[in-house]
Amino acid sequence: MFDVLLSGRLRGGAQLRTASNGSPFATFRLAAASKTGESLLCSCVSFSQSVIDVVKGLGDGDSLAVSGEAAISTWQGQDGVARLGLDVTAYAVLSAYHVGRKRTPAATAAPRAGAQQ
Repeated sequence: MFDVLLSGRLRGGAQLRTASNGSPFATFRLAAASKTGESLLCSCVSFSQSVIDVVKGLGDGDSLAVSGEAAISTWQGQDGVARLGLDVTAYAVLSAYHVGRKRTPAATAAPRAGAQQ
């Protein structure tokens, strides 16, 4: 396993489930574009309530950034070609809906130290 920080688009919606011990978890897929233009499909699971709360409000195609542990996976596509993917255990996520303005508007910004009035 290795730590990852990746971004992409949600494919389908999140599936909300309950483990045999009663703990909630979510599974979802993330398509991350490579520099060749192909997408790498990442299968994600999270047991974090904050992650579950975010992904259950998102839909197919929404942008998402995921942080967590990953392992490389392989499978054979319908065309018989071997495919690569990532299995990710997500500890934190960030969507475009959770990003605020980076800067305050000039009219409400506090004067900088040493600035001439």
